[in-house]
Amino acid sequence: MTPSHTPRNPSADSESAPLSVADPGDALALVQHSFGHLPQDSVVILGLLQGSTGGHLRVDLEPALQSPVPMGWRCAEWLAGPEAEPVPEAVLVVILDSAPLIPDTPGRHDLFLAALSEQLQRLAGVRTSQVWHAGAGRIRDYHCPDADCCPYPGEDVAEVLARSLQRVPGLAPSKTPSPQEQVDAFLAGNPLITAGAIAAAWAREEAPAVSKDKVRTIWEAALDRTQRCGGADWLHSTKGWIPALLRPAESLTTAGLIMRLTGAEDPWGDSPQPPPWQRVEALDLLLHQLVPYAQPRQLEQLMGLKAWTEWIRGCGSSTDAFAAAVQQRFPERWADQQDPTLAALVRSWMSAVGVCPWARVKRTSYSWWKSSR
Repeated sequence: MTPSHTPRNPSADSESAPLSVADPGDALALVQHSFGHLPQDSVVILGLLQGSTGGHLRVDLEPALQSPVPMGWRCAEWLAGPEAEPVPEAVLVVILDSAPLIPDTPGRHDLFLAALSEQLQRLAGVRTSQVWHAGAGRIRDYHCPDADCCPYPGEDVAEVLARSLQRVPGLAPSKTPSPQEQVDAFLAGNPLITAGAIAAAWAREEAPAVSKDKVRTIWEAALDRTQRCGGADWLHSTKGWIPALLRPAESLTTAGLIMRLTGAEDPWGDSPQPPPWQRVEALDLLLHQLVPYAQPRQLEQLMGLKAWTEWIRGCGSSTDAFAAAVQQRFPERWADQQDPTLAALVRSWMSAVGVCPWARVKRTSYSWWKSSR
């Protein structure tokens, strides 16, 4: 699940070519512009307010099919609930499916869409402006009953999207890496770090910090310096820091401590205020620079912490991708129920509560903070 609250007006530079959610190409272009790509097997809901898209939400298609009414209500709460100010006037729904619509068959998305629309209307009078269904390379108005008006299986996705992008070039997406590309980039580490540099870093290992206070001091100092420098490249030329940071990171206890050092009162979002987001970004930078030096158990923990930073920022797809990478790389550890991996705990928590509570509320969300910088 991926919510975002960044206000956008991609048509502002092109008054001669206004966008229309009733145009399938424009709808797809808005989705692609908002997420950087067209998600797969997803339901995307874009909030519309005063001529701009506002809060937008992506949920996996399967839960919307398996539990359509609860998921419809939950999506409505995220977009139009009491903590969702500013509430949109209307929403655009785009279903990205693997199968096309088939005429004269019950719509398998009807229950979800009905629950979503009814709850949006009840909560804040938000109307569902348009629902598009894209599947197997075709897109069609989901609710149109007239096969002459909207022939099955629909228009060609690539053609309608290209048409809209030609008309409004400003809608072309900036390249946003996919969740798997994010995982690959994170694991690639710093290409300038050689095997010799890694061996030299571990050769400088002193007695590991064993007390909680020592571990806190080391990690807090590293986060402070990374935040102050705007990066963690300093790490590679600082004697003894790398093993001192990585060795204690093998335990779940240390992972919990690191989470709290970002300023998170409760790492699982059960507090009114999120951690300072610039501190979370500093942790992200530090984790990435530590990757080349990490031994297997340490790498597993770094990936788990990365999954956590993605979850608290509302990036459910990325969280799941990092958890899946841990499961693939460390299958025996993943199967250990007595000593679970951090990534498995993050995925389980996400499955239980969905979007991080901080990401559900505009004023506390990472995307809102990022857009207002």
